[in-house]
Amino acid sequence: MKKMKAFLIALSLLLIGAGAAQAASFVLATATRTALANDAAGGGGMNELVNNGYLKIYSGSYDTGTLLVSLTLPAKGSNSVNSGVLTFGAIAQQNASQTGTAAYFKILKSDGTTEVAHGDVSTSGATLNLNTTSIVNGGPVSITSFTITVPAGS
Repeated sequence: MKKMKAFLIALSLLLIGAGAAQAASFVLATATRTALANDAAGGGGMNELVNNGYLKIYSGSYDTGTLLVSLTLPAKGSNSVNSGVLTFGAIAQQNASQTGTAAYFKILKSDGTTEVAHGDVSTSGATLNLNTTSIVNGGPVSITSFTITVPAGS
């Protein structure tokens, strides 16, 4: 019998606007930059973009890797936006569909194909830090917290 490991993700992203320096490990889509400008002005742009979207975690190299798990992000009404911080509501646990070493993630709109952002995955010092990067097929994947911070003046 396979031993299944549950692991938790604590995800906190600091999104940098178009004019500021960006970490090489995190890339924003053009539409995301526009949404960030709306958020910085007090709008709900980022919350709109990720409404019922997806957080997908992959092994391998960007855009050629294997999808390990896909988590559905909550509806915008479950999230809160306050002073430039988007805090997600509860994200349902999902079981991994493949075994592999998590290397990068994508945040996608609800259509499942339009990329909002992507970044690197590790156990520390990455854009997305996991308690382990070893994901096991059928093993549960949970997120304990997920926030996106939009700096003022983005």
